[in-house]
Amino acid sequence: MRALVVDDSKVSRELIISHLREIGVDTIDEAGDGFEAIGKIKKLPPGIKYDVITLDVVMPKKAGLEALKDIKLLAPDSKVVICSSNNDVQTVRVAIGFGVDGFVVKPFTKQKFLEALWRSLTVGKK
Repeated sequence: MRALVVDDSKVSRELIISHLREIGVDTIDEAGDGFEAIGKIKKLPPGIKYDVITLDVVMPKKAGLEALKDIKLLAPDSKVVICSSNNDVQTVRVAIGFGVDGFVVKPFTKQKFLEALWRSLTVGKK
């Protein structure tokens, strides 16, 4: 499984990466903002995709919701889980409108993160 962790906080990225490694995710890239994330998606070789992308909402340069729209266009098969302390109704509505697959509110426990991740990976599977 391949993952991309997008968050401007190095501490948050490290925590999420730690949780992903614990469940056996073997290839994990990271980005500090939406622009960097989009660049990493574009640089993937043909036929390679991120299975899951975790995305913060509030970031410099290109915020998460703005990046989400582009990410869903570039990587429609990747599951996107928002990991943010920003969980107001408007943010959630916009995220759902752009096709987010999961949402977990910071600060979160490992169990809450893994539950959101699991739900996102099973959405749409028969």
